[in-house]
Amino acid sequence: MRRLDLLDDRNSRLHVSERAKGSSRNSGPCAFLSMSGGFYLPEWVENWCGRVGGLTKFPDGTWSSGVATDVSFPIHVQSELARVEDGSYWFAHRNNVIANVVDLFPPPGPIVDVGGGNGFVSRGLIQRGYDAIVVEPGEMGAKTCRARNVPVVQAAFQDIFPPKNGTPAIGLFDVLEHIEDDATALARIYETLTPGGMFYVAVPAYQSLWSQDDIDGGHFRRYTLSSLREKLNACGFTVEYETYFFASLVFPLFLVRTVPTMLRRRSNVTMAQTTDEHTLPKGMIGDALRWSFGEEERVIRRGRTVPFGTSCLIAARKPR
Repeated sequence: MRRLDLLDDRNSRLHVSERAKGSSRNSGPCAFLSMSGGFYLPEWVENWCGRVGGLTKFPDGTWSSGVATDVSFPIHVQSELARVEDGSYWFAHRNNVIANVVDLFPPPGPIVDVGGGNGFVSRGLIQRGYDAIVVEPGEMGAKTCRARNVPVVQAAFQDIFPPKNGTPAIGLFDVLEHIEDDATALARIYETLTPGGMFYVAVPAYQSLWSQDDIDGGHFRRYTLSSLREKLNACGFTVEYETYFFASLVFPLFLVRTVPTMLRRRSNVTMAQTTDEHTLPKGMIGDALRWSFGEEERVIRRGRTVPFGTSCLIAARKPR
Protein backbone atom coordinates (compact mmCIF):
# COMPACT_ATOMS: atom_id res chain seq x y z
CA MET A 1 0.00 0.00 0.00
CA ARG A 2 1.20 3.49 -0.76
CA ARG A 3 1.97 5.81 2.14
CA LEU A 4 0.52 9.18 3.12
CA ASP A 5 1.38 11.88 0.62
CA LEU A 6 0.81 15.45 1.79
CA LEU A 7 2.26 17.07 -1.33
CA ASP A 8 0.04 19.49 -3.21
CA ASP A 9 -2.28 17.55 -5.47
CA ARG A 10 -2.88 19.46 -8.66
CA ASN A 11 -5.53 16.88 -9.55
CA SER A 12 -7.30 16.96 -6.18
CA ARG A 13 -10.53 18.12 -7.80
CA LEU A 14 -10.91 14.87 -9.71
CA HIS A 15 -14.37 13.74 -10.60
CA VAL A 16 -15.68 10.26 -9.85
CA SER A 17 -13.36 7.53 -11.06
CA GLU A 18 -13.87 6.32 -14.63
CA ARG A 19 -14.50 2.91 -13.09
CA ALA A 20 -17.72 4.26 -11.62
CA LYS A 21 -19.25 4.42 -15.10
CA GLY A 22 -20.18 0.77 -14.86
CA SER A 23 -21.69 1.00 -11.40
CA SER A 24 -25.31 1.34 -10.37
CA ARG A 25 -26.24 5.00 -9.90
CA ASN A 26 -29.56 6.36 -8.75
CA SER A 27 -31.70 8.29 -11.17
CA GLY A 28 -32.72 11.15 -8.91
CA PRO A 29 -31.86 13.04 -5.74
CA CYS A 30 -34.59 11.44 -3.64
CA ALA A 31 -34.57 7.69 -3.05
CA PHE A 32 -37.45 7.56 -0.56
CA LEU A 33 -40.78 9.34 -0.85
CA SER A 34 -43.77 9.74 1.46
CA MET A 35 -47.11 9.50 -0.33
CA SER A 36 -50.67 9.60 1.00
CA GLY A 37 -49.65 8.81 4.56
CA GLY A 38 -47.66 5.75 3.49
CA PHE A 39 -44.22 5.13 2.09
CA TYR A 40 -43.17 4.60 -1.49
CA LEU A 41 -39.92 2.76 -2.11
CA PRO A 42 -38.02 2.52 -5.40
CA GLU A 43 -38.64 -0.62 -7.43
CA TRP A 44 -35.18 -2.04 -6.78
CA VAL A 45 -35.80 -1.80 -3.01
CA GLU A 46 -39.14 -3.57 -3.29
CA ASN A 47 -37.52 -6.28 -5.42
CA TRP A 48 -34.66 -6.81 -2.96
CA CYS A 49 -36.96 -6.88 0.08
CA GLY A 50 -39.30 -9.31 -1.66
CA ARG A 51 -36.46 -11.82 -2.06
CA VAL A 52 -35.30 -11.59 1.57
CA GLY A 53 -36.63 -14.21 3.96
CA GLY A 54 -37.86 -12.97 7.31
CA LEU A 55 -39.17 -9.61 6.02
CA THR A 56 -42.82 -8.57 5.97
CA LYS A 57 -44.35 -5.63 4.13
CA PHE A 58 -46.78 -3.69 6.31
CA PRO A 59 -49.88 -1.77 5.11
CA ASP A 60 -48.07 1.59 5.36
CA GLY A 61 -45.50 0.39 2.83
CA THR A 62 -42.67 -0.26 5.26
CA TRP A 63 -40.70 -3.50 5.52
CA SER A 64 -39.71 -5.06 8.84
CA SER A 65 -38.68 -8.37 10.37
CA GLY A 66 -41.25 -7.83 13.13
CA VAL A 67 -38.78 -9.03 15.77
CA ALA A 68 -36.34 -7.16 17.98
CA THR A 69 -33.15 -9.12 18.55
CA ASP A 70 -30.84 -7.46 21.07
CA VAL A 71 -27.79 -5.74 19.59
CA SER A 72 -24.68 -4.44 21.35
CA PHE A 73 -25.45 -0.78 20.75
CA PRO A 74 -27.30 1.84 22.85
CA ILE A 75 -30.27 2.17 20.47
CA HIS A 76 -32.06 4.48 22.91
CA VAL A 77 -29.70 7.36 22.02
CA GLN A 78 -30.29 7.21 18.26
CA SER A 79 -32.53 10.28 18.07
CA GLU A 80 -30.02 12.33 20.07
CA LEU A 81 -27.19 10.97 17.95
CA ALA A 82 -28.99 12.12 14.80
CA ARG A 83 -28.77 15.70 16.05
CA VAL A 84 -25.05 15.24 16.75
CA GLU A 85 -24.45 13.79 13.25
CA ASP A 86 -25.76 16.83 11.41
CA GLY A 87 -23.25 19.16 13.07
CA SER A 88 -20.34 16.76 13.55
CA TYR A 89 -16.99 17.17 11.79
CA TRP A 90 -16.31 13.49 12.59
CA PHE A 91 -19.37 12.14 10.80
CA ALA A 92 -18.87 14.57 7.89
CA HIS A 93 -15.24 13.52 7.35
CA ARG A 94 -16.06 9.83 7.67
CA ASN A 95 -18.79 10.23 5.03
CA ASN A 96 -16.37 11.95 2.66
CA VAL A 97 -13.73 9.25 3.13
CA ILE A 98 -16.23 6.42 2.61
CA ALA A 99 -17.72 8.05 -0.51
CA ASN A 100 -14.25 8.65 -1.96
CA VAL A 101 -13.36 4.98 -1.53
CA VAL A 102 -16.68 3.88 -3.04
CA ASP A 103 -15.89 6.14 -6.01
CA LEU A 104 -12.53 4.41 -6.41
CA PHE A 105 -14.05 0.92 -6.17
CA PRO A 106 -17.70 1.34 -7.21
CA PRO A 107 -20.32 -1.32 -6.52
CA PRO A 108 -21.96 -3.34 -9.30
CA GLY A 109 -25.37 -2.46 -7.84
CA PRO A 110 -27.12 -0.96 -4.80
CA ILE A 111 -25.34 -0.89 -1.44
CA VAL A 112 -27.01 -2.53 1.58
CA ASP A 113 -25.90 -0.53 4.62
CA VAL A 114 -26.12 -3.09 7.44
CA GLY A 115 -26.65 -1.58 10.89
CA GLY A 116 -26.80 1.82 9.21
CA GLY A 117 -28.37 3.58 12.20
CA ASN A 118 -29.87 6.94 11.27
CA GLY A 119 -28.89 6.59 7.63
CA PHE A 120 -26.20 9.27 7.70
CA VAL A 121 -23.73 7.31 5.55
CA SER A 122 -26.41 6.07 3.14
CA ARG A 123 -27.75 9.59 2.71
CA GLY A 124 -24.25 10.72 1.76
CA LEU A 125 -23.87 7.87 -0.73
CA ILE A 126 -27.29 8.63 -2.25
CA GLN A 127 -26.29 12.29 -2.58
CA ARG A 128 -23.09 11.10 -4.31
CA GLY A 129 -25.26 9.23 -6.82
CA TYR A 130 -25.35 5.66 -5.50
CA ASP A 131 -28.39 3.55 -4.64
CA ALA A 132 -28.40 2.49 -0.98
CA ILE A 133 -30.72 0.97 1.60
CA VAL A 134 -30.28 0.78 5.38
CA VAL A 135 -30.96 -2.39 7.37
CA GLU A 136 -31.41 -1.14 10.92
CA PRO A 137 -33.02 -2.81 13.97
CA GLY A 138 -33.69 0.38 15.95
CA GLU A 139 -37.15 1.95 15.62
CA MET A 140 -35.83 5.50 16.09
CA GLY A 141 -33.04 4.90 13.61
CA ALA A 142 -35.53 3.63 11.02
CA LYS A 143 -37.78 6.67 11.58
CA THR A 144 -34.81 9.02 11.13
CA CYS A 145 -33.88 7.25 7.88
CA ARG A 146 -37.37 7.86 6.54
CA ALA A 147 -37.22 11.51 7.61
CA ARG A 148 -33.93 11.78 5.71
CA ASN A 149 -35.43 10.17 2.57
CA VAL A 150 -33.25 7.09 2.95
CA PRO A 151 -34.79 3.68 2.14
CA VAL A 152 -34.77 1.50 5.24
CA VAL A 153 -35.72 -1.97 6.45
CA GLN A 154 -36.29 -2.22 10.19
CA ALA A 155 -34.51 -5.44 11.08
CA ALA A 156 -31.32 -6.84 12.50
CA PHE A 157 -29.28 -8.52 9.78
CA GLN A 158 -29.15 -11.74 11.80
CA ASP A 159 -32.98 -11.88 11.70
CA ILE A 160 -33.32 -11.77 7.91
CA PHE A 161 -32.22 -14.16 5.19
CA PRO A 162 -31.11 -12.59 1.92
CA PRO A 163 -30.56 -15.13 -0.88
CA LYS A 164 -27.01 -16.38 -1.20
CA ASN A 165 -25.00 -14.73 -3.97
CA GLY A 166 -27.78 -12.20 -4.41
CA THR A 167 -26.65 -8.80 -3.04
CA PRO A 168 -24.26 -6.66 -5.13
CA ALA A 169 -22.71 -4.59 -2.33
CA ILE A 170 -22.76 -4.39 1.47
CA GLY A 171 -21.43 -1.76 3.85
CA LEU A 172 -20.60 -2.13 7.55
CA PHE A 173 -19.71 1.32 8.83
CA ASP A 174 -18.64 1.17 12.48
CA VAL A 175 -20.77 -1.92 13.04
CA LEU A 176 -18.40 -4.90 13.07
CA GLU A 177 -16.91 -3.93 16.43
CA HIS A 178 -20.41 -4.31 17.94
CA ILE A 179 -20.60 -7.99 16.90
CA GLU A 180 -19.07 -10.48 19.31
CA ASP A 181 -18.54 -13.21 16.70
CA ASP A 182 -17.20 -11.04 13.90
CA ALA A 183 -15.76 -13.96 11.93
CA THR A 184 -19.19 -15.59 11.54
CA ALA A 185 -20.74 -12.24 10.58
CA LEU A 186 -18.12 -11.69 7.88
CA ALA A 187 -18.63 -15.20 6.52
CA ARG A 188 -22.38 -14.58 6.24
CA ILE A 189 -21.80 -11.30 4.41
CA TYR A 190 -19.46 -13.10 2.02
CA GLU A 191 -22.06 -15.74 1.15
CA THR A 192 -24.73 -13.05 0.70
CA LEU A 193 -22.73 -11.04 -1.85
CA THR A 194 -22.90 -11.75 -5.56
CA PRO A 195 -19.64 -12.94 -7.15
CA GLY A 196 -17.77 -9.74 -7.94
CA GLY A 197 -19.75 -7.90 -5.24
CA MET A 198 -18.15 -5.20 -3.09
CA PHE A 199 -17.85 -5.03 0.68
CA TYR A 200 -16.96 -1.77 2.42
CA VAL A 201 -16.08 -1.91 6.12
CA ALA A 202 -15.03 0.82 8.55
CA VAL A 203 -14.03 0.12 12.16
CA PRO A 204 -12.30 1.89 15.06
CA ALA A 205 -8.52 1.45 15.12
CA TYR A 206 -6.00 0.29 17.73
CA GLN A 207 -6.89 -1.56 20.91
CA SER A 208 -4.41 0.77 22.63
CA LEU A 209 -7.00 3.55 22.17
CA TRP A 210 -9.68 1.60 24.09
CA SER A 211 -11.74 3.88 26.34
CA GLN A 212 -14.99 4.23 28.24
CA ASP A 213 -16.56 5.40 24.99
CA ASP A 214 -15.96 1.93 23.52
CA ILE A 215 -17.57 0.34 26.56
CA ASP A 216 -20.59 2.66 26.50
CA GLY A 217 -20.93 2.20 22.73
CA GLY A 218 -21.14 -1.59 23.02
CA HIS A 219 -17.82 -2.37 21.33
CA PHE A 220 -16.12 -5.74 21.72
CA ARG A 221 -12.79 -4.67 20.20
CA ARG A 222 -10.84 -2.22 18.06
CA TYR A 223 -8.88 -3.30 14.98
CA THR A 224 -5.75 -2.74 12.95
CA LEU A 225 -5.71 -2.95 9.17
CA SER A 226 -3.71 -6.17 9.38
CA SER A 227 -6.12 -7.85 11.82
CA LEU A 228 -9.14 -6.83 9.73
CA ARG A 229 -7.45 -7.89 6.50
CA GLU A 230 -6.68 -11.33 7.95
CA LYS A 231 -10.33 -11.86 8.87
CA LEU A 232 -11.47 -10.83 5.40
CA ASN A 233 -8.91 -13.03 3.67
CA ALA A 234 -9.97 -15.98 5.82
CA CYS A 235 -13.51 -15.61 4.42
CA GLY A 236 -12.28 -15.52 0.83
CA PHE A 237 -12.41 -11.77 0.16
CA THR A 238 -9.85 -10.03 -2.02
CA VAL A 239 -8.80 -6.73 -0.42
CA GLU A 240 -8.80 -4.02 -3.09
CA TYR A 241 -7.87 -1.06 -0.91
CA GLU A 242 -7.19 -0.26 2.72
CA THR A 243 -6.40 2.86 4.69
CA TYR A 244 -6.48 4.44 8.10
CA PHE A 245 -8.06 7.86 8.55
CA PHE A 246 -8.42 10.50 11.29
CA ALA A 247 -4.61 10.54 11.67
CA SER A 248 -4.68 13.88 13.47
CA LEU A 249 -7.01 12.52 16.16
CA VAL A 250 -4.77 9.69 17.44
CA PHE A 251 -3.02 11.73 20.13
CA PRO A 252 -6.09 13.83 21.14
CA LEU A 253 -8.20 10.67 21.47
CA PHE A 254 -5.56 8.99 23.60
CA LEU A 255 -5.25 12.08 25.78
CA VAL A 256 -8.95 12.93 26.16
CA ARG A 257 -10.48 9.44 26.27
CA THR A 258 -7.96 6.64 26.82
CA VAL A 259 -5.83 8.15 29.59
CA PRO A 260 -8.83 9.28 31.70
CA THR A 261 -10.33 5.81 31.27
CA MET A 262 -7.08 4.19 32.45
CA LEU A 263 -7.12 6.51 35.46
CA ARG A 264 -10.81 5.72 36.04
CA ARG A 265 -11.73 9.36 35.57
CA ARG A 266 -13.98 8.92 32.54
CA SER A 267 -17.25 7.10 33.12
CA ASN A 268 -20.88 7.46 32.07
CA VAL A 269 -20.09 9.53 28.99
CA THR A 270 -22.99 11.94 28.45
CA MET A 271 -24.51 13.09 25.18
CA ALA A 272 -23.40 16.63 26.09
CA GLN A 273 -19.78 15.39 26.19
CA THR A 274 -20.27 13.60 22.90
CA THR A 275 -21.75 16.70 21.27
CA ASP A 276 -18.87 18.84 22.53
CA GLU A 277 -16.25 16.39 21.25
CA HIS A 278 -17.90 16.31 17.83
CA THR A 279 -17.56 20.08 17.47
CA LEU A 280 -14.30 21.47 16.09
CA PRO A 281 -12.58 23.91 18.45
CA LYS A 282 -12.28 27.49 17.28
CA GLY A 283 -9.00 29.07 16.30
CA MET A 284 -5.73 27.52 15.17
CA ILE A 285 -6.44 24.03 16.52
CA GLY A 286 -9.74 23.78 14.67
CA ASP A 287 -8.14 25.18 11.51
CA ALA A 288 -5.30 22.63 11.74
CA LEU A 289 -7.71 19.72 12.17
CA ARG A 290 -9.85 20.94 9.29
CA TRP A 291 -6.74 21.14 7.09
CA SER A 292 -5.66 17.64 8.09
CA PHE A 293 -9.05 16.18 7.15
CA GLY A 294 -8.90 17.90 3.77
CA GLU A 295 -5.44 16.45 3.14
CA GLU A 296 -6.64 12.95 4.05
CA GLU A 297 -9.52 13.25 1.62
CA ARG A 298 -7.20 14.38 -1.18
CA VAL A 299 -4.79 11.52 -0.47
CA ILE A 300 -7.58 8.93 -0.46
CA ARG A 301 -9.20 10.32 -3.62
CA ARG A 302 -5.88 9.61 -5.37
CA GLY A 303 -5.98 5.99 -4.22
CA ARG A 304 -3.14 6.48 -1.76
CA THR A 305 -3.30 5.46 1.89
CA VAL A 306 -3.00 7.11 5.28
CA PRO A 307 -0.52 5.16 7.46
CA PHE A 308 -2.27 5.57 10.81
CA GLY A 309 -5.45 6.96 12.33
CA THR A 310 -8.25 6.30 14.77
CA SER A 311 -10.33 4.47 12.12
CA CYS A 312 -9.69 1.77 9.49
CA LEU A 313 -11.44 1.37 6.15
CA ILE A 314 -11.21 -1.53 3.70
CA ALA A 315 -12.84 -2.09 0.32
CA ALA A 316 -12.91 -5.81 -0.50
CA ARG A 317 -14.36 -7.86 -3.31
CA LYS A 318 -15.88 -11.32 -3.47
CA PRO A 319 -14.07 -13.08 -6.34
CA ARG A 320 -16.10 -13.97 -9.42
